[in-house]
Amino acid sequence: MVSKMPELPDVEARRRYFEEATAGKKVEKVSVSDARILDRTTPAALARGLKGARFTDTNRRGKYLLAHTDKPVTLLLHFGMTGDLVYREKGKQRPRYDRAAFCFEGGSCLHFTDQRLFGKVALYRETADEDIPDIAKLGPEPLGRSFTLRRFASIVKGHRTTIHQLLMDQELIAGIGNIFSDEITYQAGVRPDRLTTSLSDEEIRRLFDRTKWVLKRAIQLNADLDGHADTFIIPNRGKDGECPGSHEKLARKTIGGRTSYYCPSCQK
Repeated sequence: MVSKMPELPDVEARRRYFEEATAGKKVEKVSVSDARILDRTTPAALARGLKGARFTDTNRRGKYLLAHTDKPVTLLLHFGMTGDLVYREKGKQRPRYDRAAFCFEGGSCLHFTDQRLFGKVALYRETADEDIPDIAKLGPEPLGRSFTLRRFASIVKGHRTTIHQLLMDQELIAGIGNIFSDEITYQAGVRPDRLTTSLSDEEIRRLFDRTKWVLKRAIQLNADLDGHADTFIIPNRGKDGECPGSHEKLARKTIGGRTSYYCPSCQK
């Protein structure tokens, strides 16, 4: 699984992992090693709600994973900064930073791990996904059919902020964080600290196109961009990182409290 802070492509990779790990399996028990990971539920309620259930399908909304069951309950997972999923066969050692485990008949388990405990595990009863409080406040899905150039342009023109902060605002656009915001602005040739009011219609169009392209490409690569440092800025972010195009040293700037990287030559 990917190791950087989970954003939309990373959560999509985890969604697919979850489906593969749980396919056809019945939950025998749920164990919680650290109740601080739970939200709006207790260890007993989580175990009681999922015991005997099978996961039927999953959905990703922004940075959230929703797992539906054949019982009137839906499991919600949010990975925070360091959350991940680890599947373990019977008899194998429990993973490090295990916080909750969904164990199946036969002894295998799917573990929710989280070193820094910024993630969350919650259980909701008989409710539509969009009625879940965390989901209800999210903006549109950037890969959804309703996310058109017109809608994106209206979001950009309706808010005075930096493009970096706008892309990361979950109530405006769901799923993009600090890292993929850098990639989108890099691929669009736009500095992340540019004010939205300074963007031309052509730059807005480029940002829209690159948002969809970057996220789709990252999903195709299972969110693993480490082997693509020649075309993506993500593997080059950090001290002494270079632009894969100009080979100039990347600039670093704090924008809205988050560290952003960009190429002074390729991004204007």
